[in-house]
Amino acid sequence: MALPMVLWTIALLTSISLLLAGVIHGWILEETRSGKIFRARQQALSGIAVATNASITPGDPLLEARSADGEEGYSVTIKDESGLINPNYFLTQAPDRRDLFKRLFASWGLDINQSDAAADGLYDWQSPSPFRSLHGAKKAEYEASGMSGMPPGAPFVSPEEMALVIGFGPVMKAKPDYRSFFTTYYNGPINILRVPKGILTDLLGLAPPQADAWLTLRAGKDRIEGTEDDIKPTDINEAVGLMGVNAAQRNFLLAACGVTGGIRRIECTGFCYGVKHRITVIYEAASTENPQVGGSMLGWSEQ
Repeated sequence: MALPMVLWTIALLTSISLLLAGVIHGWILEETRSGKIFRARQQALSGIAVATNASITPGDPLLEARSADGEEGYSVTIKDESGLINPNYFLTQAPDRRDLFKRLFASWGLDINQSDAAADGLYDWQSPSPFRSLHGAKKAEYEASGMSGMPPGAPFVSPEEMALVIGFGPVMKAKPDYRSFFTTYYNGPINILRVPKGILTDLLGLAPPQADAWLTLRAGKDRIEGTEDDIKPTDINEAVGLMGVNAAQRNFLLAACGVTGGIRRIECTGFCYGVKHRITVIYEAASTENPQVGGSMLGWSEQ
């Protein structure tokens, strides 16, 4: 009788010991990872602090930092929101520019009915009018879809909100990264000096070689946008004259674009021994004459 009891006791104690060892190992791993996440976030915050200084431009060595072993540090990318499409700006023009959205959606593969529904849906979402556009949706259609209280009849607060619009589903299916084309932070025409290649080709009608040539020209000799040697046309007519476009392209560019605007989009990734933390900040920088004073934080997100 005693021998089985001794064996069972040994087995039980062994099981308990292994369980405790596993729990303690898990705690150690979790604490170690938490420490790395904390360090990675601190590194990302350091990069954001550097990039919000107006005197820091893309390509500055201070936008990259690494420890001696290369396992800890941050990397910062500075972009500009003024080169993106603000739906609020174009939908509130008189007359509104729904044609611009239809053109963009068609380039993404939507048929005419889908493009009309998406563009009218965007217009009806932000329009305070109770009347529905031909292919759009107002209160009755949203209630029928289980979205009571929509649409707000107010400007979009973010590109993510566009996903709630009835009729916008085909756009998201055709272009899952549609948010990278839009902004609600810069309220003006598309800044032709900061517009990315995707908008140049998909919306503004430039052929890929034309877009590449313009991106190279506007960046100046150092091939880095946002630096002192960038070209600085005084108005959109001068800028379009440098682009080598045909008459139809020119007319559309003049109607949709400008050469002003500057809202920084700062994307900083901090890392610590395999763990990464990313912070994205939308920042209206102060003047370069007084870079430490007057900046405005417009948006902040982390992942």
